[in-house]
Amino acid sequence: MFYFKYMSMKVLLDMLGNETRREILLLLSKRPCYVSQVSQELQTGQKAIIEHLELLREAGLLETRFEKIEKGRPRKYYEISDDFILEIKISPDFFTIEKLLPRIDEDILETLPNLKRITKRLDEMAHLEGGDRIKKLKEIYEDLLEEESNITEAKKVIEYLKNQIKTEIKSEMIERELFF
Repeated sequence: MFYFKYMSMKVLLDMLGNETRREILLLLSKRPCYVSQVSQELQTGQKAIIEHLELLREAGLLETRFEKIEKGRPRKYYEISDDFILEIKISPDFFTIEKLLPRIDEDILETLPNLKRITKRLDEMAHLEGGDRIKKLKEIYEDLLEEESNITEAKKVIEYLKNQIKTEIKSEMIERELFF
């Protein structure tokens, strides 16, 4: 079996370069589906959908689970794997694809006080149930979206500054080579 952690950049980009597979990933990012649901939604034959789903599963991008139904055999649902988050970075000086493992890193929380407060609120509401819990979860989710937006903007600034520094270093190195 071919797992994502061993996948080359070329194979990954080829996999994501297919429009049908991107549409499948977009659909499954909203909810798990079984083959005929994906086929109907994308208006594509089931045989082709099965091939795409299996390629994505073998690559580690999808997971499967079976769910019993009232009549007939259990249905096989496909869903996005929760083992990673994929981040692609492209700039004039580099091109990387990183697999980020979703987890809570206590050291990172120390450097991000807002995020630390949000995770603490999440821990504190473990005893809540029903409507109160859902209300608090929605509030925390909104706070996470705002924090994510702030961090994304900060990352843009960091990437900009890194590129500026790289450009200056390159320029300086070229200038030195011309004089020596």
